[in-house]
Amino acid sequence: MGFKKNMLRFEEQLSDVDSEPDAKPPILLRFPFLHLPSEIRLRIYHYVLFTPTRKSASKPTGSVGSSAKKGKPLAPSSHRIALFRVSRQIHDEATHYFYSTQIFRVFPVQDFLRMPTIRALPRRHRPSITTIELIVGSSWTAPPKSWIVNQGLGLHDMELVRTLKVFVQCDPSQPAFEGFRKSKDYYTDFCGKLLHQILERLPGLVQVEFDAWPSVEKNGSLMTRLLTETRDAQKKVLWGPDRGWTDTQNDIHEKNDFNDVDAAFDGLRAYSSDIVEALSNSLQTVRLES
Repeated sequence: MGFKKNMLRFEEQLSDVDSEPDAKPPILLRFPFLHLPSEIRLRIYHYVLFTPTRKSASKPTGSVGSSAKKGKPLAPSSHRIALFRVSRQIHDEATHYFYSTQIFRVFPVQDFLRMPTIRALPRRHRPSITTIELIVGSSWTAPPKSWIVNQGLGLHDMELVRTLKVFVQCDPSQPAFEGFRKSKDYYTDFCGKLLHQILERLPGLVQVEFDAWPSVEKNGSLMTRLLTETRDAQKKVLWGPDRGWTDTQNDIHEKNDFNDVDAAFDGLRAYSSDIVEALSNSLQTVRLES
C-alpha cells in the first residue's frame, strides 16, 4: 500500500509541474577555459585523450619495447577528434601534448602495434615528438628494404627529440645463428650504420637508452657496435628496465646463465614465419650448457 501511495503522490507532483507556466530557459555562460593556467589545461587534455571507455582499450597491442609496454591507453577516436576541433588554440595545445607524450617507432616490427611509425606521421606533428624508438633484431637475415634513413623518414623535422630508445631483440652474431645468418658481422654492420645515420640527423638528441631480450649480451658484437656509435656521437648512454644493465655490469650473462637455446628462441620471436620452422628444428641439435 505504501508503494501505491508514493506513486500517487509522485503523479500529483508531476501534474503540478505541468500546470505551471513555462519557465524561461537558463542562460548558458561560456566557461573561460583558455584563461585557466596551462598546467590545468594539460591535465584536462590528458583526461580527454587517455581515458578509455572500454576495458579492451587499455590492453596493449604490441609486445616489443617501450613503445608497446609503456604506451598510454587511448580514449575513443571520437573523443580525441572532438577535442581537436574545438578551436585552433585548443587543437594546437592538445595535439602537441598528445604527440609529445607518445613513443613512436622509427621502423615497424611484427607485433601488431597500432601506433604509426614516424614515417607515417603527418609532417606538421613531427616537431612535437620528444621520444622515438629503434627496435633491431627483426628479419636479421634480410632486413626490409624500407629500413633506410632518408629525407622521407622525417628525422630532420623532429627538433624536440631528446631520447632515442634502442631495443635489441636478438644478436645474430651468437653461435646459435651459425648456418642461418649471412655472416657473423652482417647484421651487426647493418644496425651500426643504421644507428649512425639516425644519430647524425637528430642534432637535439641528448641520450640513448638501451634495452634487450634476455639472450642479448651487453659485451656481444651487436651491443658493442651500438654503444660505440652512441659514444662516438657524444650521446649519454642509459639502460632500460627490462634487461637491467648498469654502467658497471660486465654482463657475459653471469657466468653463462643463458645459452645458445635462449639465443635461438629470441631469434625465433624476432623473425618472420618463413624461417621459424627451420630455426626451431635447430634447437634440437643445440648443445645445452651444463
